Amino acid sequence: MRERLSALLIHHAPEPLRSLRLALERQGVETAQARNCEEAWRILSGANPPHLVFTDTAVADGLWADVIALAAQAPQPVNVIVVARLVDTRLYIEAIEAGAFDFLAPPFTPADLAHIVRTAADNVLGRRQAQGRTDESLMGKLFPAVSEPATASGRSRQSSTPSPTPHPTARVA
Repeated sequence: MRERLSALLIHHAPEPLRSLRLALERQGVETAQARNCEEAWRILSGANPPHLVFTDTAVADGLWADVIALAAQAPQPVNVIVVARLVDTRLYIEAIEAGAFDFLAPPFTPADLAHIVRTAADNVLGRRQAQGRTDESLMGKLFPAVSEPATASGRSRQSSTPSPTPHPTARVA
């Protein structure tokens, strides 16, 4: 079963992104809201951060660039979409170069929003899947007995890697 897509909307006033929230929910995206970077960090730093973040260009305690920096520190990949009140080519380029996945300005047409959500979701889900494979690979290297498949008797197979021999000067208790 595929996990449900989630998005965090960061804005200092409830009205500006209200239409965006409703449009996302119509697409089946679960939404949460934060009014500032501090609230956003509490959500982003959790074990299961949202897949997407839609942020105003400015919030009470920061700017869109601060949100991108917070998302980069989340325990799982998160894609940030900067939402501006007006189309601003310079801001668009600046946001993309700083690590935003995309840039959006009202009006939010259903087709445009669906395209942005679909491409951002595909990207972040692929990145999370790749991270999961990397994490599994690291766990296998760090804890080989835990990651080895069990035999029919329920025991782990012996590793083909020889056991480390103690250093000649090491004392065994």
